[in-house]
Amino acid sequence: MNVGPIPTPPPRVATAHAVAGEAGPYRGFSTSICDLFRDPSRRTDCCAFACCGLMASDRNRYLLLGERPPPLWRRVLLYVVIPCVLLASMSYFAVETTTRDPDSGEETTVKVAPFQLKLLFWGYVLFALAYRRALNRQMRKEVVRRVYTEAEEDAGREVDPVRLAAYLKSRDWEIFSAHRSCCCYAHDDMRTNEPANDRADFCTLLWDAVARVCCCCQCWCQCCSICAIGQEEREVERLTGNRGKTMDYITFQRFDEYYPAIQAVNESQDRGFFNFLPHWRATSELSRSLLKNVAGVLIILTLFALSNIDRNFTFGNMIVLVLTLAQAFGIELLVHWTCRFDLSFDSVVKYFSCGFFLTTPLAIVFELIINMLTTVVGLVMLFFVLAVDDDLVQGIQDNPQRAIKKFAVEYQGIFIFNLFLQSFVIAALVEEMVKYFGYWMVVVPDLMPKRTQTSDVEEDGEDSAVTPTRSYKSTGTAITVAMVSVALGFACCENLMYVFVYSPTPSLGVEITTLVARSFFPVHPLCAAIQSIGVCKRDLEGERKTGIGRIISPAVLLHGAFDFVLMVFAYYQQVHKIESGEDDDAPADAAAVDDDDEDITEELPALLCASVFVMLGYAYYVCQSRAQTRRLVAMDDTLRDQNSTLL
Repeated sequence: MNVGPIPTPPPRVATAHAVAGEAGPYRGFSTSICDLFRDPSRRTDCCAFACCGLMASDRNRYLLLGERPPPLWRRVLLYVVIPCVLLASMSYFAVETTTRDPDSGEETTVKVAPFQLKLLFWGYVLFALAYRRALNRQMRKEVVRRVYTEAEEDAGREVDPVRLAAYLKSRDWEIFSAHRSCCCYAHDDMRTNEPANDRADFCTLLWDAVARVCCCCQCWCQCCSICAIGQEEREVERLTGNRGKTMDYITFQRFDEYYPAIQAVNESQDRGFFNFLPHWRATSELSRSLLKNVAGVLIILTLFALSNIDRNFTFGNMIVLVLTLAQAFGIELLVHWTCRFDLSFDSVVKYFSCGFFLTTPLAIVFELIINMLTTVVGLVMLFFVLAVDDDLVQGIQDNPQRAIKKFAVEYQGIFIFNLFLQSFVIAALVEEMVKYFGYWMVVVPDLMPKRTQTSDVEEDGEDSAVTPTRSYKSTGTAITVAMVSVALGFACCENLMYVFVYSPTPSLGVEITTLVARSFFPVHPLCAAIQSIGVCKRDLEGERKTGIGRIISPAVLLHGAFDFVLMVFAYYQQVHKIESGEDDDAPADAAAVDDDDEDITEELPALLCASVFVMLGYAYYVCQSRAQTRRLVAMDDTLRDQNSTLL
């Protein structure tokens, strides 16, 4: 696919909204700054969330100005190494100070970092944020200038430098307001009498309602410039003729530079199980860079573990880390290698990396936000309980710990409702949503829209006719492998956090037990495979009513039910211990420290029940997948018959 030199914009797309001097109804732009996810077919909105829009901002600068971002080592040095060195220095030079509680008389010792180092650290952080904001404002100003210039040219007038300067001057405050860490942006949604979206399902309408809630006092609430970067990315995509869809992020390598090698591997159909070298040679610069960086990090961590600098991370912990990665890589190899000619190894690396590096942080942030909202709901319910239960209020004043146990036993409905929110909303809904977005934000040449590859761009700027290049069945398999790859990357990162961060006791045995327990239930890949059924219905079978709600709903139900069962069983085990008096905080004697057999017996019903849900989910996927495969094969046969008739 010949896309030509990047810095030179292609022929512009017709802009019916453009008015000379006032391009677009949204303060010059063609979409509102609060239009994130209002169009379910738009991929750029997902990219604006990843890394707070850093990659999207870099691509905007490259498409519009031809400027490449700084190398990775420089960013790691500026945004990772230097802050970590400053934090380590604050910890190393911290001075111990003793404080005495005036009521109890107890003394506590705390470490206080030197004021100069704290000032240096926060000064550096503020400087880095200010520098990034300045770059974003510079980019937005350039987008505004390009939009104004386009509007003037569409009106058949030459661009007057004086009028252009005056126009940019009048937009200074808007440009400044759009790229602040947390701010309010003047309301710009001027849409009236727009046709209803026939593909808008419940989730789309719910998101639109939530987005409008973020408008108060005629202002949109903005955070970390995400909405502004998304708006700029949509505008740059329009200005540059969608060229961003034919290149990779980060490296900006064009698809036509490496996809012919992938096609050659696919056409060879070499079924040798160990013939991996051709697939490696056909990878892009981005995939090779990701794999090399991961290998480098593993080597550094191995040397760090062997050095015994930190006793909490020994060589045994390094082995557990490698096993955690190997578990995800093994499942990925099993899923991909059997259908390696449907989705290339290069695409699998990108999807897995997106799940590991991008979707996991998004899930953490969204879960924290929703957890705060559910906490508010819980506090309101607690307020009503305390208003009618005087004994509980008195118990909290006398013995808070015992009062909490009493509350857990007597008000089980409130706890069950909280567990329902934790499992179905905070965990299932958020994680399945970000996994879908992780698949949707990655654009690879294997899955170009409409199962087609465009030919070279003609001299008049119009793309020539497109022709089918692969079967519907092969494309459906590729979509399933892609979504499972994102889920495996997400699950791998989540397993690492559960093994090394969330483990109750930092011991090697507990880490291995946690890894084994989480390996038995591949819920994330299974839910992703179920999601792929809906994606294939929408993108291949053409079911216009299949929106994001219908795509993720079965996966959310399975994921939520799995988590809910485990949480409810754990809750009732704790209630049983409270009622039987086995939860005392007093130190136990040596004979009753741990009883592994009893713990396994108590957890066995929960594990069996969770296994039932996993098997039901797998059976549902197999039935739906086989039915869909038959439909896709029938579509391929119909298309083949039509082509034979034409020939």
